[in-house]
Amino acid sequence: MLNRGLLSVVRRAAFTNGAAYVALQNFSPKPLATSAIIFGAANAVGLGISVATGSHYHLDPIGTGIFSVAAIGLRGAPGELQQNVSAVCIFLWAVKLAGFLFYRALLTHTDARLDELLSSNAGAFGFWFISFAWGWIVSLPHALAAGVSSSIRPPFRWYDGLGIGIFAAGFLLETIADWQKWQFKKDPSSRGKFCDVGVWQLSQHPNWFGNFLLWSGICALNASTLAAVGPLYILPSLLSPLFLLALFYGQACGTISNTVELANAKHGHDPAYQEYIKKVPVFMPSPSSMLRLC
Repeated sequence: MLNRGLLSVVRRAAFTNGAAYVALQNFSPKPLATSAIIFGAANAVGLGISVATGSHYHLDPIGTGIFSVAAIGLRGAPGELQQNVSAVCIFLWAVKLAGFLFYRALLTHTDARLDELLSSNAGAFGFWFISFAWGWIVSLPHALAAGVSSSIRPPFRWYDGLGIGIFAAGFLLETIADWQKWQFKKDPSSRGKFCDVGVWQLSQHPNWFGNFLLWSGICALNASTLAAVGPLYILPSLLSPLFLLALFYGQACGTISNTVELANAKHGHDPAYQEYIKKVPVFMPSPSSMLRLC
C-alpha cells in the first residue's frame, strides 16, 4: 500500500514537471521585456520633456499614444488571427484617444487635475512612473499572448469574437461619453454646469467604465491563446482589468486623485449636482441607471 502511494506521488510529480516543461517550451517572456522597454523609453522621454519645459501638451500623445507602438510591435505572424486582431483593436483605441486628448489639450491649454502634480520634478517623476506602470500592466493580455508559440495557438473560435464584442462596446461607450461631454462643454448655455446628459446618466464616469470594458474585451480575446499554454497563464492577464478597476474606482472616489475635490469645489453648492451624485453610480452602471437612460 505504501509503495503504491509513493508511486502515485511520483507519477503526479512527473506529470506536473512534464506539463511545466511543455509550457516553458511553448512560451517566451521576451515580449514582456519588449513591452517594458517600449513603455519605459516613451515615459522616460515624457519625463524629460516635463522636467525641461513644464509643458503638459505631450502627456497624452506619449502616455496614451505609445500603446499603439507597443500593440503593433507585438503583433502576430500572418496566421495568428487573435494576436493581430488584438493589435489592431489596441492601435485604434490608442490613436483615437491620444488624438482626442491632444486636441482637447490644445484648446483648453490647462488641466487642473495635473497642474499641481506636474509643478515639481518629484511630481513629474511620479506621474510618468505611474504612466509606465499603467501601460505595461494594462497591456499584459496582449504582451503575454505574444509570447505563445505559433505551434500551439488555437484557431479563432466564437468566444474570441465575444472578446471583440466586449471591446467594441467599451470603445463605443468611451467615445460617446467623451464626445457628449465635449459637446456639452462647448455649449455656452452649459457654462459652469456639470455634465449629466446622454451616457453620463449611466455612470458619473462612463468614459472610464468604457475604458475598463474595452480592456476586459482585450483580455477575453487573448484568453484562449494563453489557455493553450496552461490555464494558469490566464491569471497574470487578469491584472489588466483588475488594475483599471482599482485605478478608476480610486480616482472616482477621490482616494488617489483630486477629481472629487475639484468637482465639489465647482458644483458642490448645486442641489441638482448633489442629487446627481446620489442617484447615479460612481463608476459601474446599475440596472436602474440603464433603465433611466432607456
